Amino acid sequence: MTCEDAGLNKEVPGSVRKEVYILSISNFFSDLGSGMLITLVPLYIIGLKSSFLDMPLMMKAGLAASIFGLAMVAFQPITGRLLDRLDKRKPFILAGFIMYFLMSLLYARSSSFEGLLVIRFLHGMAVAVIFPAIITMVIHLSTEGTRGKTLGVYSTIRGLGFGFGPLVGGAAATYLGFQAAFYICAILGLASFFLVSRFVRETKGEETQKDDSTGDKKDVKILILAFAMFLTMLGLMMIAALLPEYEVRLNASEFLLGVAVSAFMLTRLVFQIPFGTLSDRIGQKKMIIAGMLLSAPLNLALAYVPDAGSLIAIRALQGIGVAMIDTPAMALASKISGGKNVGKNMGTITAAYGAGMTVGPLFGGSFAGYLGFEVPFYVTGLLMVLAAVLVWKKI
Repeated sequence: MTCEDAGLNKEVPGSVRKEVYILSISNFFSDLGSGMLITLVPLYIIGLKSSFLDMPLMMKAGLAASIFGLAMVAFQPITGRLLDRLDKRKPFILAGFIMYFLMSLLYARSSSFEGLLVIRFLHGMAVAVIFPAIITMVIHLSTEGTRGKTLGVYSTIRGLGFGFGPLVGGAAATYLGFQAAFYICAILGLASFFLVSRFVRETKGEETQKDDSTGDKKDVKILILAFAMFLTMLGLMMIAALLPEYEVRLNASEFLLGVAVSAFMLTRLVFQIPFGTLSDRIGQKKMIIAGMLLSAPLNLALAYVPDAGSLIAIRALQGIGVAMIDTPAMALASKISGGKNVGKNMGTITAAYGAGMTVGPLFGGSFAGYLGFEVPFYVTGLLMVLAAVLVWKKI
């Protein structure tokens, strides 16, 4: 054993390993770039020509966002299965970051809307390769007693990148231009590649607990957790389609509505590590149930907010609910896996997360538009209570 190896193995009990911070920072860089693209792409397509997809600009923006999410949802479970079958994670992460780098360069060279859609799809594939592999590595670098805390640290650091990305993207486009902004995204992908290739070694999973459940029962438990994650993001993201209605109902400015959309992110980042650590002590299952039962009435309250301030406050409280659900859910999924099929199960959980983000605006807009403004809030609230009962009874 080398001195370096010995140093890496000397971990303070209950601490988060330094490789977790490196993986988190690498994901921070890539998520900063992905966040920048949330602002850049809808604005960039204004100047792009369409060969055969002739549609309103808002539909183009929605399609560009959805196709990215669909690629993520479709390929994350596939990546998870390959991670387990090949028992390799680092090559997937490096390949994903290289693909991320190349796609960011191609954004700057795209001249048609159809071409940009292809790039968006491939970019979604790149993220689908990266995310489950990094999550699995983070789990391998933790113990059952530190898993919630470790995942909380990881989610908080990478969440900062995604949270600040839209602001950085808008500033870069305004002061440097679109091409320079896309090149910045490419540099961020390259920085992520360098950090992982230089400072992170391959990890191996181990049996972490004895679980008498059969494989089928474990799969059911994972699907229930995935359902909870899906509903959480569905309830959060459906507000995106309802902003025009809120603007009229609340006489709210675009700025206040923007604050409302992002308010949950701040409280989520603040509470992820404390709730992750607490879930290690009291049990992830209890934390998830409490988060679902908190989120259900908050979702319903969004249908009756009297002013923009109330909307912002409820969104901030939603962030607390999310922090109680997502990190403990990933930790619990790892515990259910027992060290086996971690990649597959993490792929399922992250795909459900992405599906909720992708479907949320469509769900909210469709139900509110055709059935009534309050309907999607009642539906998601009731489904969250159902999910809490399933977690309580079946896991």
